[in-house]
Amino acid sequence: MARKSGKLEAIQNTLKELDINISDIEKNEDFIYELIKNTEIVPDYRHPSYVRHLLKDILMICLFGVLADCNEWEEIADFAVQKEKWLRKYLELPNGVPSSDTIRVVIGGIDTRHFYQLVVQYLVQVMNQVHNAIFDQAQEKDILSMDGKESRGSKRNQTDVEGTKAIHTLNMYSKDYGICIEQEFIEEKSNEIPAGPLLLERLDLRECVVTWDALNTQKETVAAVIKGKGDYVAALKGNHPLFYKELQDFFSEEELRELQNSPSNSKKTVEKEHGGLAIREYFLTDEVGWYEDKKAWKNLQSFGLVKKKLIKKSGEKSEEMRYYINSIPVDINLFEKAVRGHWGVENKLHWQLDFTFKDDHNTTAEKTGAKNMQMLKKVSLAILRLVQTLYGQSLKRIRKTIARDCENELEQILSAVSEDAIKSTLYKKQNS
Repeated sequence: MARKSGKLEAIQNTLKELDINISDIEKNEDFIYELIKNTEIVPDYRHPSYVRHLLKDILMICLFGVLADCNEWEEIADFAVQKEKWLRKYLELPNGVPSSDTIRVVIGGIDTRHFYQLVVQYLVQVMNQVHNAIFDQAQEKDILSMDGKESRGSKRNQTDVEGTKAIHTLNMYSKDYGICIEQEFIEEKSNEIPAGPLLLERLDLRECVVTWDALNTQKETVAAVIKGKGDYVAALKGNHPLFYKELQDFFSEEELRELQNSPSNSKKTVEKEHGGLAIREYFLTDEVGWYEDKKAWKNLQSFGLVKKKLIKKSGEKSEEMRYYINSIPVDINLFEKAVRGHWGVENKLHWQLDFTFKDDHNTTAEKTGAKNMQMLKKVSLAILRLVQTLYGQSLKRIRKTIARDCENELEQILSAVSEDAIKSTLYKKQNS
């Protein structure tokens, strides 16, 4: 069976085709205990003589609570009080449930990055194993989209002391897995540009194409991708004025007509969009030898242009041109996939964090606490996206469904994040 979509989407489509829903998944507690095991590796900064509540209990309460439609520390504490009996099925809770202040202070003083990575690795492993059981084809390049996000609620205006800037995070989103696979929290007195190479150097970029907006199109960022054995498709705008003008001049009408005559150098798509019709023309060329500063941009192999025309129902028309510098050879389908795939970081990560998880309303003053809350929401988003097709509902509705019947729904959802449970269900459906 072949696929053209990412691994998560391909798995979701198969579940949908076989009409598998959440109730078809046999209950399996593997993932719950995997989560608990991963929380135990998070370093606890507290002095043992003052510890009344176990760190792993607090972390699991927070994760369960966020899945169950809790967006703030007080809501998580209320959830724990209401569901204490069920929580004791998995957690120790030697001194009952912690207060909201305890939860906030403890989470605000720990480093959850390693926990986040372990959970992401587990989810990626599950999707790889399930995908390999369904599909048999060579691996396609994954599109990794790098983009910044501001959590506006964490900002504090200047009063009698210096104000606090909102948390700014540079995220790396995988189109293949539908997950934020890594992030770099940006220092208050810095910006995205130096954060890009730091984020990239922690990743294995083999068989990946990394995309970003024009702000991050910097020689150091490009070099970091090549060092990580990956490829890049990078937007170019006026922050490199001379290069931008030279590229505009290169893609003349005559050059575009010549590229249009070659199916390997151009492609056209027509789609309904924003109450109108969007016509996109993609152009890609490996004629880069004319550019004098070519060697400064590591492994520069091609230039790209996307010409988009939007025709509204009213008859109003608009047109925009986007230019790209790339390390990929002339592969017009891969270029289109990279350009279109980049917007997944906005639509499927940043928008969901704000709309479904109210990240913009996160008013936690302690920076580490706010960062950890965001990571808990990203973990929850990754889990819910994996099981979304089994519910046939929006992520927001699924969270509310969990909140109404936490005991059953959480166990059922976390059972579905199990390689054995999904494979077993697929086998039964395919052979029934």
